[in-house]
Amino acid sequence: MCEEKSTKEIADIVDLSPRTVEAIRDKLKTKTGTTSIAGLVMYAVKAGLVEQ
Repeated sequence: MCEEKSTKEIADIVDLSPRTVEAIRDKLKTKTGTTSIAGLVMYAVKAGLVEQ
């Protein structure tokens, strides 16, 4: 997500279906209290999970 990859591209990289990637993304948004991909990325950056 931080590298602007599409759901299909992420799914291909991790060998999952696009729907599974979407489900995981939705679970992460729920757990982090975010409502969008942008919010999820901001959370990851602030938490030090990705490099800026």
